[in-house]
Amino acid sequence: MSSGSSNKSSAQLMAEGNKKVKQANGFFQRMLGAGSTANEDARALFVQAGNAAKAEGDYPTSVEAYKRALDLSEEDYERAQMCEQIASSFKMFDISQAIPALTRAAELHMQQGKWTMAATTLEKVAELYEQTNDFDNMLKCLKEAHRFLKQEGQKAGANRVQKKMAEILALQHEFMRAQQEYEEMADKTKDDPMLKYGAKDYWLRATLCALCIDVDNANAALTRYLSDNPLFEERSLEVKLIRQLIAAVEEQNKELFSKHIDDTPLSTLRADRVFRSLTDDIAKKIDGDVDLK
Repeated sequence: MSSGSSNKSSAQLMAEGNKKVKQANGFFQRMLGAGSTANEDARALFVQAGNAAKAEGDYPTSVEAYKRALDLSEEDYERAQMCEQIASSFKMFDISQAIPALTRAAELHMQQGKWTMAATTLEKVAELYEQTNDFDNMLKCLKEAHRFLKQEGQKAGANRVQKKMAEILALQHEFMRAQQEYEEMADKTKDDPMLKYGAKDYWLRATLCALCIDVDNANAALTRYLSDNPLFEERSLEVKLIRQLIAAVEEQNKELFSKHIDDTPLSTLRADRVFRSLTDDIAKKIDGDVDLK
């Protein structure tokens, strides 16, 4: 194949690819057993055409080119690559079409036993579902990705995905499920020398999820966390803050509740969207939108 093909337009490369396909299907090519080589050349041309179309900003044409390459792919790893490229192009103009293409790539990784790659691809599918506000399917993808990473011993990746699951559940007001995820993450990290200090943040968030349900749940959760985990103790900033917030809710004092948030030395929390969402929800309940026991 000419080294100058990289300078050709997507239209030229598509035309050359189509010509190669016709050659591969020709009578004499089949008789001579050269059809396979012609198909390989055609596939390479279609891949180049897809790349060129991307460079030109012509994403529908890049999808068409990658699909032609997909049809000529013989190995699962090649098919997975093309599905990912198709999804990448679809993302630029039709996210709903990107989802099945990327899901198929994840399935192909699974068929090859490439579980970490499958998990990474499922995380990308989850991001697409998030963009379309389909949180149920997003969580299904994250749950499967978490399982694959966990079975492959990818601790950091599994923790990252589980944290994302907890955050989405909290933002979707699935407080009980979010609390369970945060509790599990705290229990997994509390004995890890590198991660144990992050466990206090997970217990804080788990207690806030419980407070979103009602005060009794929050008090019960806090008592359980304090009795089971020496790291999470009365002198810690996290425990001090949650005690203040629970007390403000019990007093139905929204002003005091907000003041405790503004005054906490845990300043990074104030910019955290999950923390803000949880505390905003609790504040609304103090206003009387929902009764807290």
